[in-house]
Amino acid sequence: MLADNLQDRATLYASGEMPSADREAFDVLMESNGELRTLVVVLQEVVSLTMTSAAVSAELSVPAGLKSKILGHLPAPATPPEPEALVVANAVGLLEWVNPAFTDMCGYTLEELRGRKPGQILQGPDTDPAAVDRIRAALRARRACRETLVNYHKDGTSYRADVRILPVLDDAGELLWLVAKERRLADSV
Repeated sequence: MLADNLQDRATLYASGEMPSADREAFDVLMESNGELRTLVVVLQEVVSLTMTSAAVSAELSVPAGLKSKILGHLPAPATPPEPEALVVANAVGLLEWVNPAFTDMCGYTLEELRGRKPGQILQGPDTDPAAVDRIRAALRARRACRETLVNYHKDGTSYRADVRILPVLDDAGELLWLVAKERRLADSV
């Protein structure tokens, strides 16, 4: 059973009332928690049904071929971007969950990372200590942050990553989780 504060946040998310800054972090939490994701889907269906039933249902007749004519004028869909690496850590910064894109980027599996701090594993000699200090200061202040870091793959090779860390707070402002979205930069070391 999900905690009340997560159920409340799921309701805000599904109704569209959650601020966009909080939605990004909540997206990562949903990715890591199937029960939470299922609740949001159910709530979104309820919201959709409510809105649909409240709307006036007037049937429109679309002339034959109009849809294909409109679609013919739309540009081809862009190539989807590489998936972001996602990380969920508890309030003290210990890893609880990573997605496959994170494993692909750094070479470590969830089993190897769970219960450990990511910086202790991924950072090395070329990691900028000033950037790490800025991250620590932001997290102590419970603020989101974004930095470019040199991290190290399990095989020892270095790479540059754009790292965004978002704190998830409860209603009293206490830290619940840290979620991170990371993307390997093309100009890697």
